[in-house]
Amino acid sequence: MKQEQKGAPQSRLARRLKFALGLALGLALAAALALAYWVRQTWQQLPAVDSLAQYQPAQPLRIYSAEGTLLAEYGEERREFLPIARIPLLMRQALLAIEDARFYEHGAVDFTGLLRAALANLVTGHHAQGASTITMQVARDFFLTRDKTLQRKLTEILLSYKLEQHYGKDKLLELYMNQIYLGERAYGFSAASNIYFDKPLEELSVAEAAMLAGLPKAPSAYNPVANPLRAQLRQQYILQRMLALGYITQPVYDKAVTEKLVLGSSRHPSVRAAAYTVEEVRQLVMLSYPDTAYTSGLDVTTIRMAPQLAADKYLRAGLLDAQGRRGYRGPEAALALPAGGVAAQARKLLSPYPDSGELRAAVVSAVGPKHIDAVLRDGAPIRIERVDPRIAANLDKLPASGRRAIAAGSVVRAYQDGGQRWMLGQLPEMEGALISLDAKSGDILAVAGGFDFSRNHYNHAMQAYRQPGSSFKPFVYSAALEKGYFPGTYVDDTQRLLRPSETGARPWRPRNYGNNYEGFITVRRGLMRSKNIVAVSLMQAAGAGYVQQFSTRFGFEAGRNPASLPLALGAGAVTPLQLAQSYAAFANGGYRLAPKLIKEIRDRSGKLLYRDAPAKDGGQRIISARNAYVMNSMLKDVVKGGTGRGALALGRADAAGKTGTSNEAYDAWFAGYSSGVVSVVWLGYDQPKTLGAATGGSLALPIWSRYMQVAVGERTEQDIAEPEGLAMADGDFVYAEYLEHDCLDDGNAFIQSSLKCGAAPAEAVQQEPNGDAQERERILQLFSPEE
Repeated sequence: MKQEQKGAPQSRLARRLKFALGLALGLALAAALALAYWVRQTWQQLPAVDSLAQYQPAQPLRIYSAEGTLLAEYGEERREFLPIARIPLLMRQALLAIEDARFYEHGAVDFTGLLRAALANLVTGHHAQGASTITMQVARDFFLTRDKTLQRKLTEILLSYKLEQHYGKDKLLELYMNQIYLGERAYGFSAASNIYFDKPLEELSVAEAAMLAGLPKAPSAYNPVANPLRAQLRQQYILQRMLALGYITQPVYDKAVTEKLVLGSSRHPSVRAAAYTVEEVRQLVMLSYPDTAYTSGLDVTTIRMAPQLAADKYLRAGLLDAQGRRGYRGPEAALALPAGGVAAQARKLLSPYPDSGELRAAVVSAVGPKHIDAVLRDGAPIRIERVDPRIAANLDKLPASGRRAIAAGSVVRAYQDGGQRWMLGQLPEMEGALISLDAKSGDILAVAGGFDFSRNHYNHAMQAYRQPGSSFKPFVYSAALEKGYFPGTYVDDTQRLLRPSETGARPWRPRNYGNNYEGFITVRRGLMRSKNIVAVSLMQAAGAGYVQQFSTRFGFEAGRNPASLPLALGAGAVTPLQLAQSYAAFANGGYRLAPKLIKEIRDRSGKLLYRDAPAKDGGQRIISARNAYVMNSMLKDVVKGGTGRGALALGRADAAGKTGTSNEAYDAWFAGYSSGVVSVVWLGYDQPKTLGAATGGSLALPIWSRYMQVAVGERTEQDIAEPEGLAMADGDFVYAEYLEHDCLDDGNAFIQSSLKCGAAPAEAVQQEPNGDAQERERILQLFSPEE
């Protein structure tokens, strides 16, 4: 009885223990079943990983010069995909040393590393080490978010096992090393190598590879540009790991830890050289590949750099010269100087005034009797002791002219001369353009669309419609040749009043530049001396409507070049590109060619997608070979003894061209060619106003000559053979049929010819210009041509 009472409590304790154990086992079993069910469901819902076998990451558009210089890169991701076989072993070892040294030994999850990281985190009390393997990082980077939740981590582990079922270790490492973000918009180690060190991955030193290997953990924190000290500490640790793992020897380690790293200059590849050309190329590629231009890894090849750099250089210099003739305008702004001094606030003060090439913005801190003290954007003090001679004329007269004088707080421009002394300069208000192309192929050789692309993206070379002035006259003369007039025809260079019956509007009295008149002179001399009266008379005789339609063969737009007599003097509107294309027909024997800016397009693997091909049969014939030959001979005379004499500086006997100055000197032009290169230069203001006492010969021609020295440097002069169908009369060319009494005798008193002619062709005697009378009246009221 006593024994039974003594065992009762033990029985209850045992039952309770058994119950608790059973409950725990039941709960564990239930949890295990639930976990198994969750794993099964999650596994079934994991994303398919087959797509990684054909991994094609977004790759940017790259534009190269013909020499292979990278000019620009477009795309959100800067990336260069490399298969694992092309990734140097050294780079792989540097990465594995810091990220996953046992990658090729463990499975999808490194349980040893996981335990080690857990203990380290427990000891330190915070997240000191991670335990993610390369495979887990691939799973996260390609398929998952970075949310720090248990469910996301478990999903990452399952997905890692699935990845290792489908792919080998090398493929997973390849994916990781091409996908990982490494700062500076660089994705993958190949892109990072080019961005940080300006060299391909296979050329990296051990020290450089270790620096890149430190970026994946925190691209911002270990960026050698933004945080050089932290980046170097991590690099040194990685080198120690590589030594400890046997990846490098002690001598290699000793050399690497002392190596001074030199960062490249292309981390921010904003377009600097060939900016207008690059933008045109970008737009052309976007038209052809609107959805994939920035992601499919296109490599586009365009112009050679020598002529392009010359175009940019001499256009800028010419604009500075032209603006300098008008004197110094005064400071760009007057700022209140901060109490703490200028240097500390210079960057903020000058933020609205970006630098432009050699012209640096500066804030004046003090003005002395013979110098100006100023501070550059970076806070560096400078002393300006000289003034650009081009703007010095009115420097002391600024207050009297109503302009601000230079004082403390003024924003000015400064640049260093050859002796590294600082000089006072200024940005030009006027703009300009230079475009150059190959006369026989249509290949564009250079595009300078303005003074500074960063200031003004508008491409004046291809987009600006401006009055061409006398540079349009050759197309009037070309049309007149087809109407029966020739270089030896005499035209009365005497000012006369054109009646309404002749103009189709109000009376008009055109005049020559400088009011110089010579009486009857030859057509050839009329073009040489850029005689306005001769050009108007030829257009009147040939018919304004005919000349207008004839000019459309060259690519001029009829709507912008109305059929009225002032069109003979360039009263219409053309772009520099249109003018260059048109002059090319005189240089190449009468053909019109489409301008071409892109030489070839390849994908990143090197597969050719497009290549520029020569035009069939030399292009579209728009004028006869004899018309082009005669016009070429007259345009060469313009250079030899006319308004284009400045082109003699080129030293080429085949140089030909024509100056142009529009009404009120709003536009200054020179269009010409030599040795197969056609180039056009234009200067003017975006909001048209007079350039002052200037002409195309004084402003545009010097730029043309300097540029052409470079553009034709490797070319030989081109002698054009005389075509059939030409003869000589009175010492000049005529169409052979004119000698057979088939020339024009139109009865105009202002035209004389020594040839005895038969009846005039009916279409050649049109006197009154075609077109709307109101439009002709408007043009006549506005147009009073200069050169």
